[in-house]
Amino acid sequence: MTMLKKWIGHGCLWVLGWRVERLAPVPKRCIMIGHPHTSNWDFPIFIFAIWALDIPVCFLGKKSLFDSPFGWLFYALGGLPVDRSGGKNTVQSVAELFDGRDSLVLGLSPAGTRKASPHWRSGFYHMALTAGVPLVCASLDYKARRGVVLGTVSLTGEVGEDMDRLRALYAPVDGRN
Repeated sequence: MTMLKKWIGHGCLWVLGWRVERLAPVPKRCIMIGHPHTSNWDFPIFIFAIWALDIPVCFLGKKSLFDSPFGWLFYALGGLPVDRSGGKNTVQSVAELFDGRDSLVLGLSPAGTRKASPHWRSGFYHMALTAGVPLVCASLDYKARRGVVLGTVSLTGEVGEDMDRLRALYAPVDGRN
């Protein structure tokens, strides 16, 4: 199945005029952030890119998506349902997902939305710290039409400084909108 996914990923990206690059290795256990996330097109292009690069990325989705008629598709694409009702702590829930797993690459958007936002949400940061896993930076650059794994960032616990380093890493990347 892996070779079929790689072939489909490369083929779809080629048809769309995209290419992919891996500038750094991806650890077996990590949180991978994808920025910018400005369009509904980001998700399918991201899926094709991770298939082409053979990176087994999972993603979080609200539980109701997985209870829908298309729930099977979200599971098949690597989705993990998250129940955000009743004030549940998502950061702790994600840290528990990493417990007892030898490998889990969890893909998240640092902005937490597709809308224009001058500030990132910090949940991904706290998830990585709480789970004790590295943060891998990936991007979809629409101007260059390339998906790229930029590298791994070690978090220090100094949120402001670490976020400034992350934003600087993504400064030259252009989203769709």
